Amino acid sequence: MLNISIIGFGRVGSHLYYALKKSAKAKLRTVIKNSQSKIDVKGISSSDVIFICTSDKKISAAASKLLQSGADLKNKIIFHTSGAKNSDAIKALKKAGAFTGSFHPVQTFVKIAGRYSGSFEDIFVALEGDARSIKTGVDITRLISSKPIKLTKEQKVLHHICCVLSANYLVALMRNTEALFSKIKGGRIPKNGFKDINFFDIYKPLIVQTLRNIAKIGSISALTGPIERNETETLVLHLEAIRKKAPEILPVYIFMGIETVKTALEKKSLSKPDALNLIKLLNKY
Repeated sequence: MLNISIIGFGRVGSHLYYALKKSAKAKLRTVIKNSQSKIDVKGISSSDVIFICTSDKKISAAASKLLQSGADLKNKIIFHTSGAKNSDAIKALKKAGAFTGSFHPVQTFVKIAGRYSGSFEDIFVALEGDARSIKTGVDITRLISSKPIKLTKEQKVLHHICCVLSANYLVALMRNTEALFSKIKGGRIPKNGFKDINFFDIYKPLIVQTLRNIAKIGSISALTGPIERNETETLVLHLEAIRKKAPEILPVYIFMGIETVKTALEKKSLSKPDALNLIKLLNKY
């Protein structure tokens, strides 16, 4: 049985709390709402593992407060859940005899949980830190039905950039799609005269199948579309329409177009001369 405490009951901390609560092999000793809340010295001292689930900018403050609280931290495993920061963010806790690490769930949490959500089921958790911390982290991932991936301090930030590209930038790209779609009949199209459909209703099957293709054959092989087919006329039609109807989206389309040309080169569906011509065309706009 692992005795566990959580500092920070926000989006990550709340989902982790309910995931741990569901396990018969974890006992939650105390939950401290945020880095400003009073430390439950008794609860912390009776814990084997402490999670700091605050925002990145408040991790150091939470660690300092732990040190100053008078709680017994010797031989405790203390994790923070930041994606970008490594275990050095809480290395001050080693002075009190603690083992430190980072425990980053590769998942997106959009709101604070009020009950068990299943958000930790079958996802990866990136672990980094002391050997003892990583060993305990592996055990905890299994308790909450997750899968561990072990990283070095140097790999940690690159891993987080991958997360940002996969999730945050995907949302931003979809927001641009939504904005462009709004130019079509105000962004709503009657469906068989009964119900309006929005942009995601229409493009979701395309998005989902593309992700399935990437999972099955890899991102390079999954590439299709006018750039991959070297359809210059189609590209011009796109660029002209965007320039006239949605000029604010033009930089995004051009940037993604250039990246798509690079991917098509890797796929060898474009020759180098054709690729250069497409990049020149995109740069004209």
